[in-house]
Amino acid sequence: MVRKSDIVRKLVSEKKYKQALCIAKDFRLGITPSQSLKMKKAYECMVHERFYLSLGENINLCISEGIEVIEILYGKGEC
Repeated sequence: MVRKSDIVRKLVSEKKYKQALCIAKDFRLGITPSQSLKMKKAYECMVHERFYLSLGENINLCISEGIEVIEILYGKGEC
């Protein structure tokens, strides 16, 4: 059985961050609330960019913070 975290590790290694964030944004175990928020916001900014721009969010910053978190959590694991 393939675990979701293994799928996320594979997607991160392939630099498919949008797909990886789509799965990992709902993870809870071993993830701080701050890390969770950054991943959720990064994914939301990727999917609903115009909405977050209208709110005055820095889209590139939000996305890069989410990618940084997912790289730290899942980028160094083995598939």
